[in-house]
This record gives sequence, C-alpha cells and structure tokens, in this order.
Amino acid sequence: MPHEVIDQTLSTLSAVLGRHGGELARTIQPGAGLIAFSDTAHAMQRNEEPPVLDWVPARRTMLYHRPLSGAHPLYYIENWPAQGNLLFASELKALLALGVPRRLHLAALDALSRYGFIPAPWTLFKDIHIVPAGSILRWQRAKTLVNPATDYHLDELPKQHDALGHLHSQLAHATSALLPSHEQLATLCSGDDASILVTLLATQHTEALFTLATLDYNHVSNIHKDVERVASRCHRPSLAITAVDEPAFWIATLSGLEAPSMDTRPLALHQLLHTVAAETGARVVLSGLGASTLCGVGLAQAAGESEQKDILACYSQTLVPAQHRKFPLWSQEAVTILRREESWEKSLYARKLARQAARISDKQQRQYYLDLHLRLPDLVVGPAQQLATQERIAIRSPYLSKDVLDTLTRLPALLPDGTRKEHLATTLLYRYLFYRHSGTSHASLAMPTTSLLRPSTSDVLRQTLSPAAIRATGIFSEHAVEELLKRQEASRELLLVFTTQLVCQLFTVGL
Repeated sequence: MPHEVIDQTLSTLSAVLGRHGGELARTIQPGAGLIAFSDTAHAMQRNEEPPVLDWVPARRTMLYHRPLSGAHPLYYIENWPAQGNLLFASELKALLALGVPRRLHLAALDALSRYGFIPAPWTLFKDIHIVPAGSILRWQRAKTLVNPATDYHLDELPKQHDALGHLHSQLAHATSALLPSHEQLATLCSGDDASILVTLLATQHTEALFTLATLDYNHVSNIHKDVERVASRCHRPSLAITAVDEPAFWIATLSGLEAPSMDTRPLALHQLLHTVAAETGARVVLSGLGASTLCGVGLAQAAGESEQKDILACYSQTLVPAQHRKFPLWSQEAVTILRREESWEKSLYARKLARQAARISDKQQRQYYLDLHLRLPDLVVGPAQQLATQERIAIRSPYLSKDVLDTLTRLPALLPDGTRKEHLATTLLYRYLFYRHSGTSHASLAMPTTSLLRPSTSDVLRQTLSPAAIRATGIFSEHAVEELLKRQEASRELLLVFTTQLVCQLFTVGL
C-alpha cells in the first residue's frame, strides 16, 4: 500500500475520531497491511497478547483470531449486500447502522431460554454471527470460513514443581502489564478472593491512587467492611455503589449488551461501570473477571447419565433449572416458526463442540470444558467487555491473559499439595501476600428487579409488557405473560420477556 494512501487514510480517520474526543495513537504494523487507531487512555504498560486481526495483501486474505477467553468479539455478515462480501464490526449496532437485515432469530431466543445466554456463533439476528472463542475467521478471495483454531489442554499439570508459585508470578506479571500509564484507573473489588488478589497485585506495581469500587445494592455490611479493609491496606479510596431498581436503566444496559437477558447480571454490571466512570473518571478497570469459571468455582455436575449425543442437553440443564425451561412462553406463531428452524444443538459448531467434549471421560472435566467454551465467553467475558466499552472503559483481568489462562485450565481439580483448584485465589492471598479476609460474603451481580411486577408505574414497562405490546411483537403468548405477572415474582421468564420486548424496540426487530 503506497505511503501517501496510508497518510491520507490516517488523516481522514483522525479528523472523524477526533470529533468524539480522546487522544489518538497511530500504529502501523509493517507488512500487515492494517492501520489501527487506539485511544491512549486505553494503552497498557506491555501488550503481550498476539494480534487478533491481520490482512495479507499478497494473498488477499483477512484473518481474525478470537482468543479462547472470549475477549474481542467480532460480529459479521456474509454475502451482503452482494455475494462474496464480508461485513464485520465489534458491535452489532455498527452493522445495523449500515442497513443489514434485521430478522429476529427465534431459535437463538429459544437457546437463550435453555442456556441463559445466546451461544456462539448465533446472535439475536438471523443473518449476523459472532466468531466463537478460540476460532479463526478467514476471508480469502470472497470466501468466508470459520474454524476452531486453539483449544484447552485440561488436567495437564505444568512442568514447574511449584505450581502455585508459578501461577502467582504469572498473575503478578500479567497485572503489571495490564496497568495503564496514567492514573485514570480503578479496580472492581467485590470482596471475593480473586478480585482482592488483583487489587493487591496492582498496588504492588503502581503508585496511582486508584479507587476500589464494589456494588453494594442491598447494603450487606460484610462486603463493605471487607472492601474497606482492602482499601485501607492498599492506602487507596473505596467506593460502594448502590444499584437502583429502575426499569428505564435497562435501556442503556440492553443497548450495550445487544441481546436479551434472563438474569440481572448485565443491569448490575452497567450500573457498576457507569457509576465508576462518572465518579472516578476511570478509563481502565482491573477485575477478577473470569476467575470463578476458570477455577471451576460452583461447577455443577451434569444431570443424569446420558448418551454422548445428549451432552449439550445435559449441560444446559445445569445452567437453567427445568422449571424455567418448560414454562410455555411462545406464541402460537412463534411455536410454528421454531418447529421449522434448526436448534442450536444441531448447528455445525455445536456438533463439533459436543464431539470434543465427548472425548473427555471425566464428567466433571467435561462440564468444565463446556463452561470454558460457552459460559466463559458468551455469558461472562463478552458481555462485560461490551458494557464497559459503552462507558469508554477498558475492563481487564489478569486471569484472562494467555499464559495465566493456559496455566489455570491445565491444573487438575486437586493439586499435588492438596490445594483445591477452586481455592487457588484464597491460597495465593495467604501464602504470598499474607492477607486473609473474613470470607463471609462477597458482592453479587444479581440484584432485585421487583419493579417489573408493576407495569402501570413505568412508561417503559407499559410499552413492553402491556397486552398490546405483547401482541405487536408476536413472540410471546399474551396469556403466558399475564400469568407471569400474576406470580408476583421477578422470575427469569419475566426477565426474558421484558428484555426481549425492549431489545426488539431498541433495534427495530421482530418476527
């Protein structure tokens, strides 16, 4: 590519991006053929992660490799507006703004009702897909291919004799690398050992006076005391954020999430990140994101002893209780459509994933493997990054760095020294940082939403849950929604109905 073309492109993009504020850092990777812009507020001390996107001019090939952690989601649509085209973006909104088809993928909603999230590569929109974690997208001479590129190596104990010491060194190294060069920094400290460990490691590697933020929506005193104790030890201020049960706040949440939800985790995350940005001005937050899943905390055994073909069905049963999956929500029209559509479990990606999982004889490890491929990227990491991006925040976790993630997933459930994998953060805190807290509680990202039970009190609720609104979208049974409201319970089903109705309004999509 001629240098004058590069200069002209850089100047044009600088003018456009500059109008939205922030300082721009120009990066030209020789030979790669790509130009990257970044806000210097999101720079880190050392970027040791491999590049995710590349263009090879000589071969007319674009490559995108999504990390196993689920970071850096990429949405794409093939053969639009013409055959052979590939349109991609880091947000669905960017594709929709160009006029791509807005067809509701009802089978994806059905998968959401069974898993608690929409599994990759599906999205809410029938023609738009997301690259699954650990997969590579190749667009070469007008043809698109998506295939698995990397995978986990479970239960392969690292060669180091001192696995805990090695893990501690890796976490410390990763934490220092993720720190910004400025003081617009905060940590999300929920009172659990994983986030406390990150906060203490950050203190060792920066003199920035960052704030420790926690969500304390129901004023649980033990959480606040634990976080204040950590803040005192670190000589840093703390910020306890009280979440608010207000239906209108879901608008910003779902706009960033770009998908419906069956729980209140996204709403809690939105309020936490939004308040941190507003109160502290932080542009980078460190957290223990992903640590619980990677350490197998709360890992449930798959229900029943089923044949290999039912592996994904058994897995989904551990995520969404049976009573929630069997509640008849769909309208008659939706039922008719679902009978014609292929379920997610029959998709090519799901079948490949099930075959890989079937090779793992240990049922607990099989469950862990599916958690890593599905729950970690599609429920934990991807949504958190999307919601942070909406607040102009970069959310980072040393647990998701390539080396730490590889070490954690290789460790067995029980280490040779008797340490249980789910207690790794606690052990590291006590052994290397000589810190132990009360361990009585930690902040939850589940918050009450009893306001949903009073549709008459909110314009947002009236526009989404009224009989007329339910009939207008045609997705849910009017009778089923009426029964849900009569229960006087902010159930997962009611959340699914409300958030789906609201997302359909926000993105102008329907049957």
